[in-house]
Amino acid sequence: MTRNSRADARRRRRTRWTRALGLAVAPLAAAAGVAGIVALATVPDAVDEVRAFRSARPCTLPVSPTADCLHTYPATVRGTVIENEGRSQLYLLELDGRHPVPTELDMDDEAPLLKQLRKGDHVTVTVWRDYTTAVTRNGVAQESSDTPEGLPEFQTVLALDLLAAGGFGGYAGVTAIRHARQRSLPGSVALWGRRTVGAVLASLPAGFVGYETEIGPVV
Repeated sequence: MTRNSRADARRRRRTRWTRALGLAVAPLAAAAGVAGIVALATVPDAVDEVRAFRSARPCTLPVSPTADCLHTYPATVRGTVIENEGRSQLYLLELDGRHPVPTELDMDDEAPLLKQLRKGDHVTVTVWRDYTTAVTRNGVAQESSDTPEGLPEFQTVLALDLLAAGGFGGYAGVTAIRHARQRSLPGSVALWGRRTVGAVLASLPAGFVGYETEIGPVV
């Protein structure tokens, strides 16, 4: 086989691999874009849920099981897990109780109540819809991480990241197919790749700021 023949063979292999890569990336990008649109469409519902949660009040007697208020149920502490060493942080409350009392509940922190609880202690859990939002004992209450707070911001971050990745993936896939015969892809692919990564990284702190300032998904 001559040098030109070997070069032609390598060129054909490179062309096939580049075209195959483009054909593989394009449908994945489309799926990411659709998922991003679906996630973004659910953000208004998440915002409404947070507003409803913030305006919820304790239930008054007589209480309907379906009433959209803060229900309370008795429970017994089965144990606690507190880990706060370096990057390992876990604040877990294990409970025994009748439905809808959960068997485990993430408490986010050990204060003010979790560190005081011992096996066998009787507590009261607060439930709103499908969320177990707080635990109380002897007048001391601690909120759990099981609330809708932050959900709109998280869904917005996820949706925008999926849309950015889908948009770039679609562009890169189509470009790879169109330019499969070239030795390399246009420089714009790398440029938009860096911009996409920047957009994804920027969305994370933006979502955190939106949550902390209560401005919401707009940030």
